[in-house]
Formats: sequence, C-alpha cells, structure tokens
Amino acid sequence: MRNKIITVTGFILIFTLAGLCRAAGVQELSPHVSICQDSVNGVFIERQGRTLVVYGDPCKKLKKADKVLFTHSRRDVAWAGRALLESGAESVVPLNEVDKFEKAGEFWSAFVKNRYHDYEQQTTKVPAEPLRIDQAVRGGEIVTWQGLAVRVLDTPGYSRNSVSYFVDVDGTRYGFVGDLIFGDGQLLDLYSLQNAVPEAQIGGYHGYAGRLGDLISSLREVLKQNPDILVPARGPVIESPKPAVNRLIQRLQAAYKNYLSINAGHWYFKERYETLAARVLGADSQVDWMPYALVVKEAPPNWVVPIRNSRLLLSKDGSGFLIDCGSKAIMAEVTKLMKEGQLSRLDGIFITHYHDDHTDKIAESVVQFGCPVYCCRELADILERPEAYRLPAMTANRIANLTHLPDGHKMRWKEFDLTSYYFPGQTIYHGALLVEKDDGQAIFFIGDSFTPSGIDDYCLQNRNFLHEGMGYFYCLDLIRKMPPNHLLVNQHVVEPFRFGKDQLEHIEAVLEKRKEILADLFPWDEPNYGIDERWARIYPYGQKARAGQSLEIAVKILNHSNSSQIFTVRPNVPEGFRLEPQTASASIESRKEAEIHFKITVPDHASKSVYVITTDVKFGKWDLRRWCECMVEID
Repeated sequence: MRNKIITVTGFILIFTLAGLCRAAGVQELSPHVSICQDSVNGVFIERQGRTLVVYGDPCKKLKKADKVLFTHSRRDVAWAGRALLESGAESVVPLNEVDKFEKAGEFWSAFVKNRYHDYEQQTTKVPAEPLRIDQAVRGGEIVTWQGLAVRVLDTPGYSRNSVSYFVDVDGTRYGFVGDLIFGDGQLLDLYSLQNAVPEAQIGGYHGYAGRLGDLISSLREVLKQNPDILVPARGPVIESPKPAVNRLIQRLQAAYKNYLSINAGHWYFKERYETLAARVLGADSQVDWMPYALVVKEAPPNWVVPIRNSRLLLSKDGSGFLIDCGSKAIMAEVTKLMKEGQLSRLDGIFITHYHDDHTDKIAESVVQFGCPVYCCRELADILERPEAYRLPAMTANRIANLTHLPDGHKMRWKEFDLTSYYFPGQTIYHGALLVEKDDGQAIFFIGDSFTPSGIDDYCLQNRNFLHEGMGYFYCLDLIRKMPPNHLLVNQHVVEPFRFGKDQLEHIEAVLEKRKEILADLFPWDEPNYGIDERWARIYPYGQKARAGQSLEIAVKILNHSNSSQIFTVRPNVPEGFRLEPQTASASIESRKEAEIHFKITVPDHASKSVYVITTDVKFGKWDLRRWCECMVEID
C-alpha cells in the first residue's frame, strides 16, 4: 500500500462513509472508498461530500452522484448505473463503445435481420435502451474529479473495446477492470471472447475465444500499473493482483493449448492455427497436435458425388438422395446432372445441421425437385422456426413439411440402408446419416463435426457441451458403434477418413482434461456454464405482434449443475407492457432443460418498432441481471 495521508477533510469523509457502510451490503475498502457487492460491484469514492461511482449502484443506496465510470457497455453490468444517470450523474464511457450506449435502438432495429447469416457472433448483451453519454474516453486520457486523476487504460479482451480505470485514493492504487478477471485467477466465461483474429486470417466464426491474446495482453498491462487492489465489475475484490492475474493467464493458456490440440481447424488452416498458438501461448510454445486420422486419398466411391459442401448419393437406377443444400450452385449442379442424364430424379434430402450453408436452399429445392426432406427430430424445430433462435450462421428460410426421424431410425432406399442419428458435434442441433450399401460399404455422413485433425468446436456459440454422454462424448461413443469398416465424411472434406481406437481415446482424454482446466478457470459450480452462452434463453427469440396483442414467451433454462437447482426468473418489459406473472421459479433437475412461461401484453398505443425484453435469472449464489433477451417486432 502507498502511504496514507489523512486530512481534516478526510475525517469528515470517514464519517460520511461510515454512515453509508452501515447500510446493508456496503463495505469500506479504505476511508474514502466503499463497495456494494451485489449482482454488480458498485464502488463509491467520496470526496468533499460528493461521490464518484464506478460501475453503478446495484444496492440503490445513493440518491445522486457526480459521475459514473463505465468500463464497457454490456447491459448485464451497465444497468447498475442507469438510475444514477437519470438522477443527474454524468456518464464516462469508452470512446469505442459509444454507439452501444447511445444507439442501442438502432442496433436492435437492424438486428432483426442481421442475426441471420451472422458469422461474427459478438455478444448481444447490448443495452435494451440507450444510455446518455457525457464523456467518452480512451487509453492514456485522464478523468479529473475533485482533485483526483483517474487514469484510463485500454483493456480489450472480455469485451472488444473495454477500458479500465486506475486512481490513487487513501494511499492505495485501485484498478477497476470490468470483467477482465473474476476473483482469484478466474474468468466469467469464454464465449464472450469469440472473435476474428486478422493476423491469423481467422474469421469470427472460427475464432474460438479469439480475443484471448488481447485479454492476456491487457492483463499484463494492468499489472504494469502496479495496482494494490483490483475491483472487477463482478465477483470478489482482488487484494493480491499479481498472483491472481498470473494465475488467470496460466489457466487461459492451458485451456487454449488443450483446445488447439484436437481441433478440426488444424486440418483446414494448419499454418494459421500455428499462428494462433504463438499469439496466445508464445513463440516457443509446443502444442501436442493430434496425429491426423487415416485419410482415404482416392476419391469417394462412385455412388457418392461431392457437390461443394453437399453429397449426392446415386443409386444404380439413376435416382439420387441429397445430403444438405445451402446454395444456388448446389441446386444448379443437381439440375445439370439431371439434364446430362446422370441423375433421373431426387428421392429425398437429408439435413445434417441447421447452418445456412447447409440449409439456405432446402425450401427452394423442395419446390424445384418435388422431394421429401428428412432430419433427426432434435433438429426439426430450429429448421421450422429459425426466428425462434439466436445461434451462429442461421438461415431465415423456414423449412416446411419436414419428416422428423427418431434416433436410430432406419429406412430402405434402393440398394442402401439409411440410418438417422442425433449427432451433437459441431452444434447441439446436429444429425448424421449412416449409409450402408448392400455390398458392405458403410459411410457415416457426419455433417461438419470432425475432420482428420479433430473436432469442429471452434465457435463457442454452437453449444458444445462437456457433460458425460453429451456433445462430443456422445458422438465419440456413437462412432465406436459404427460398422468396423465404416468411413467418415465431413461435408467440407472430399476425402473420407477413419479414426483409430487410440485416436478416439485420445480425443476423449483431452476433453476430460478440458473439463478439469475449465473447472479451475470459471467461478461457476459446473464449467459448462462458461462455454454455453444459451444455458438460459428466451423462446421464441424473435416474434411479431400487433398493438394490444397478448403473446407468450418461455424462459428455457438448462441446469448444467450436478444437482437440482431452483431458478428464479423476472422478465424486464418495456414501459407500458403488461407482464404476468412478475416473477416465477422452477426447480430443475441436473442436466435437464425446463421452461418458465410468461404472458406479455403489448400496449394499445405501441408504435411500430422493435422492443427488447430482457430477463433476470437467479440461482445459487448468482444474481444475473438483464441476462438474456428476446425481440418483439410490432407491425
């Protein structure tokens, strides 16, 4: 700690703070600094009878303040400062976050359409309504207040454009670092870090925790400020910053090294992935890359026709069965084969997963080719109601008249047995098709779930779980049950391939180790909360309504915890909307998803606009405000 100097004014301030600290939930950090630890850490700095606030006032103890310092725009934190701004406090926000604060309405109006074909996957925890901006700051600038100099540091990482604030008070150097760290070397989640990595030529969709390099750099810059105490936006106050930050960096690097070692992207982008490794782990880092699977170098058998990222099965009588259809080019090639006499008709289409490059032209193909469409039943709802979901790379085109196939359903087509499976690999909404030819050949069409280098989990928003019997653990078990001579086909990889027993065991062991690493990294009681952005979601995500109309929403919660939990939900509706009930609770079993239902009535005077409804979620030690959202578009 720096030397503390107490003046006469200081004694007055101690008295003022002492009164404040007697209020429930407010504790003194030093004579002039107190904290209200609630769902957000509200920090109050008192000087000459005036108050500077960091993050906000979640306990609602202050009637007014001079300024509120915001480190980033995420609504699950920024909500705590809104009431103070409405009472006259000035806002200080990161310069590059101004639009998120000030133009929230414009964001949501555009997002009605922008959420489809979205390969960026940035957080939607944007304020539902604008917040006033009084001062915008960037790294290197100073915010002056009552003789104090608050230094601004750019600290991108958890958020793209966040800043941190450093100030000396009572002989102590405080650092207010937003969500850059949580407690003793932890981080709230990894999915918020999804981002493009331009120097590795990796786009946002493939950028698994892509801001990890930025986050680690920011953490190191924070230590260079020599803080005595770090106060994050959430979680415990950090009284020993250096060991906590170094512990977080080590855990982040361990998690990333584990991720890279069995990742499918190493097949597609080998050199780029080595750049990613160096960027996060250091130039001399060594990743234990898994040896590639056995790849069949010759072309697939003549009854499998690769068409971009679709596969056409050809029967000896000339009829065909298509797997996925996401583009005009695929439709054009099917039409060409028909005109050339190589394909007599299309008997059906099987959909492996919902991503737009596999589904965008399914509805159009059904009209043109007059064939039925099949999918595993776990995939059906997102194909029939895409507007009800918020996930990566979605099509806006509904697919009607789907045939929903139960897991393991076998049907005969020409000289083939076709067996449909649920296959939650690249995404939770994913199927696969085993095709067995009468001559003994067997090919398992696995969508985008594996390549010869490993698993396709490079987009965290796809919801890849790490529970036993779920996600890739489920897929690995299923592959073991395939016929001994089977080959795997990824829709983006021409060559069939096969994993050996040792490789399957290796992938499983790496995933088991990942669970251990993430359990240390995250503050949740179960690490899947830190990689599943949609464990709490509102269904439907988007819907249309008229003024005066009543509509229903369901808050769907997947309890990742190892025991039953009671979840309490409270929607936040726009002014004038009626909500029934105001709050509701449900006890949800471990690993189960349950729904909590609400009725919302749109006011008669509602204008044509996009309205955002957010939801608070409480369970265990967690009180998560404005956590998930849905949109209502008034016609």
